[in-house]
Amino acid sequence: MKYIPIILFTVFTTLSAQAKTLTIGIDLSGSNPLLSHSNFAHIASQYVAAEINKLKSGDIVQVKTFGSRAEALNLLNPTFEISRRMNTKKVAGAVSKYIQSLPEQKDIDQSSTNLLAWLEFTSGFNCADNSHILVITDAIESSSYVNGNLFVQGKQKLPKPDVDLSGCALTFYGLGAGWQVQHVRTIRNEWTRWAEQAGATFTAIIP
Repeated sequence: MKYIPIILFTVFTTLSAQAKTLTIGIDLSGSNPLLSHSNFAHIASQYVAAEINKLKSGDIVQVKTFGSRAEALNLLNPTFEISRRMNTKKVAGAVSKYIQSLPEQKDIDQSSTNLLAWLEFTSGFNCADNSHILVITDAIESSSYVNGNLFVQGKQKLPKPDVDLSGCALTFYGLGAGWQVQHVRTIRNEWTRWAEQAGATFTAIIP
């Protein structure tokens, strides 16, 4: 009998270690079409909901926004643990509703896109357990690191990553949305190179 608590603890620890985290990053910079087009918000919300519905009990969903480093709104980060009470359908519905509401919100757009800083400074990605970072963004870095216009034209590259994302899948939904084909290729190639150096498996979804 004395071994039962040890066995239960071992099983619980193993299950906890296998729990994955889905981090949903939402780009609130003014260039992101998510903020201005309800159609884009709708299809983005459907994609996010489908990813949430893949999760299992014990997995974590965290929703984070980014744009300007000084924007206090970005400090609000709701987190959900998938359970019988808080199942994937409920979480997917809540997150989808929020995403679809963004085009209707006034004065929400932010003046810069600190995507690099967000990826490098955000904690809790949980890459050790093969987690997923899903970012709804046009992927145009426009910050103190990179000039957005030069970046799109291929005249300025992303700096070497200062973060280890080994084990994580990194998905950009909406990369290059609204831009010419040659610009989309430039943006995709740069982020592919950056993600490879950071150790992440990168996927660009271009609606």
